Amino acid sequence: MVDVVQYKLERMVNELDDLEKRELFTRQEIAEIVKQRRKYEYRLKRPSPLKQDYLASIDFEKQVDSLRFPEAECVGEGAEGEQE
Repeated sequence: MVDVVQYKLERMVNELDDLEKRELFTRQEIAEIVKQRRKYEYRLKRPSPLKQDYLASIDFEKQVDSLRFPEAECVGEGAEGEQE
């Protein structure tokens, strides 16, 4: 399990380096993202992951994306309002 989680985290290095270069997140913020992703990956890789684990992981990633793409959140809200 440890190897799988470590492999997934290593595959994120390029993405996280790019976020730092583009100054979207500081080094401390990226460290916190990695910490949270590691926590969720371990939860999802345990023998019996719970539905709550998946939902919490998805919610966390949505929060990170909303920080990365704040304009997408505004556009999405406008599109929903037009459809109703």
